[in-house]
Amino acid sequence: MRKIVTVLLLLALTLVCMSAGCVSTSEETGGGTITITDSGGRVVVVPDNPERIAVSGSGSTRYFAYLNVTDRLVAIDYQDSNLLNFPNDVRPYMLAHPEIKDLPALGTAKGVVDAEKLLSINPDILFMAGYSDTAIQSANEIQEKTGIPVVLFYAGDYVTNGDKVASSLKMIGNILHVDKRADDVIQYFADVRADLETRTAGIPDAEKPSVYVGGISYSGAHGLDGTDPTYYPFTVLHAMNVASVINATTSTGYAAISKEQILGWDPDIIFVDLGTMNAAGGGAIIELQTDPSYQELTAVKTGEVYAVNPHTSMGTNHETSMANAYYIGTILYPEQFADINPAEKANEIYTFIDGAPVYEQLKANLNNLSYTKLVV
Repeated sequence: MRKIVTVLLLLALTLVCMSAGCVSTSEETGGGTITITDSGGRVVVVPDNPERIAVSGSGSTRYFAYLNVTDRLVAIDYQDSNLLNFPNDVRPYMLAHPEIKDLPALGTAKGVVDAEKLLSINPDILFMAGYSDTAIQSANEIQEKTGIPVVLFYAGDYVTNGDKVASSLKMIGNILHVDKRADDVIQYFADVRADLETRTAGIPDAEKPSVYVGGISYSGAHGLDGTDPTYYPFTVLHAMNVASVINATTSTGYAAISKEQILGWDPDIIFVDLGTMNAAGGGAIIELQTDPSYQELTAVKTGEVYAVNPHTSMGTNHETSMANAYYIGTILYPEQFADINPAEKANEIYTFIDGAPVYEQLKANLNNLSYTKLVV
């Protein structure tokens, strides 16, 4: 019986490694290298504690900012570089580390790696955001062409795949010898979630307003019809998210909703992700101000429409999700969040995660609408 249990445990650990990425403890290759199983389930021999790092994929430098190792970056993805014209950046990690943009880009589009460019930069290792079959194939091809080890990591949604986020941070932390920082970040995520959940755990559903978040970005900006059924703030606050009854269509939680469905739900309170301002026609704010149908929504009539910072911009900005949750908590449950100043809390989070209190700069880049009641 004991042998059967042991085998089952080993199988379970293997599945976790294959789905999320972890460092192998069973094989040390010597010569300053270690063997890891990455988020794509690939077994890769990598340098132990590499000093020159290249990264590829949407928002791929995010975790390296979290782990305080941006000084090791030598090449980055197109989306993190100056090649992309993004004057009013809303990614906290890029606001805290603007020097990242000055590094050479690996390609001319998101996730593209030019093998010759990679060889000319000659990093010790290439980290790639992704774990799909396509990402696995790309990683294998790049590694075969260049001889540079390629490691896949997960950089998606924290609500539905928090274990993958944690495993990727631990994997990168182990490779780069910043295990403690990785553990501290993971623990911070857990502590914030526990605090938010505890504050709202005892509130009866009958006393909660219905809520909706619109303007969520996915492969570009969207209007009020862009939402997130597993929106982090609503999830950890036990909020009555009217969209929770539908299934997300993407790994970041995004889902597109019809106008008729929004009108049918008629939520008591609407939150607008300010990433919507880049949508065609001005996005959700303009729609709420000018569309006669939306003018009939209860939240619009009662003035219960609020702005939150973009939690998705070239991937999920987990620190903004946490900051948004505290702000939304002050709106939905003012008694339970009476001790919270949203701007101060956001800066506390940004300072710990990204290394700088960038809330005011982020707010300025969003026309100073962050955490305000919108006039619609």
